[in-house]
Amino acid sequence: MAKHVLNKLTVNLYDTDIQKQLYEHLKLLLNYQEGLSLRPIVALCIGSDRYTGDALGPLVGTYLEEQTICNVYGTLEQPVHAGNFVETLNQITYQFHHPIILAVDACLGKSHEVGNIEIWQGGLAAGIAVGNRLPTIGDISVIGVVNAQSQIGYMDLQSTSLSKVMKLSRVIGEAINNVLQEITAEIIPAYTQSMAK
Repeated sequence: MAKHVLNKLTVNLYDTDIQKQLYEHLKLLLNYQEGLSLRPIVALCIGSDRYTGDALGPLVGTYLEEQTICNVYGTLEQPVHAGNFVETLNQITYQFHHPIILAVDACLGKSHEVGNIEIWQGGLAAGIAVGNRLPTIGDISVIGVVNAQSQIGYMDLQSTSLSKVMKLSRVIGEAINNVLQEITAEIIPAYTQSMAK
């Protein structure tokens, strides 16, 4: 799933302090990014609403599009999936100079991992569970384990509980939104002051 994983945090949907943990870790990872105040942040939310389990990314993307001023790719209305993944990456590269890409995707895991959210510094390789080999992408990656994996990945995504996916997407979306709002509030005054000098 991941390549060059650093500073990984794993929490479960039912942990009492999950929002605090996600918020603090995500903020830490964003602060590790060189040139944070100068680089655009792009949320790349991967998946499709064709399978319940695969809708995690688009649900997060839709939430972020409604709540933040972040650049969002991958919503329920305009999903980013295997069919348009490379084209979307090219579009991001063309539109933004050296962006910080926050990649969000659903994941299949072991039965005891269902409901876990993992965040790390580094990219993720989307589509592996259903046999797709897509380019590894992301400066920071966030995944939600939506179901247990068997021999047929797409069947596991299809039979995933919508309730669990909705809960995971809301928790992830809120954590990202809270961090981006705080970072934006910190960056804009600093940027304005530097321009005034």
